[in-house]
Amino acid sequence: MTEEQVTKAILNILIKNEWKIVAYDFPQSGSGRMLRPNDNISEKNKGGIVPDIVAVKNGLCLFFENKDRVVINDFKKVSALINDNQYSNAISALLSGYNVDKIYYGVAFPSSKWNRKAETNAVLVDFIVGVTADMKIDFIYNPNKLCA
Repeated sequence: MTEEQVTKAILNILIKNEWKIVAYDFPQSGSGRMLRPNDNISEKNKGGIVPDIVAVKNGLCLFFENKDRVVINDFKKVSALINDNQYSNAISALLSGYNVDKIYYGVAFPSSKWNRKAETNAVLVDFIVGVTADMKIDFIYNPNKLCA
């Protein structure tokens, strides 16, 4: 299963469940929204990140970083979004016009790729979504009891 398939499966479920898609990015497409760090006022893309999916519903916002396998650096990147305010200006700008009370940040990958490495690093993110072979999603790690 490719990263694009993971992204499409999640988008389909979110749309079916009436989430508003704020932004999304397919691998190597350049279609997403770049979030620049607060201190980046002169260097165009330095330190920028592009979330794979940003969706809102009922005051909640979900940020997804999707992969075709478990990538520990993505857990660390998402953890930085959770714990640092480095991108707060860009996130505020992206979500302006939406009523957002709480933001959750997570990773997604094929369910079959869940492994000890992912389990050990789950505490770095707010949620982990697995995409099954039949393109359904499953919250693998979901301490906040989120649902699509």
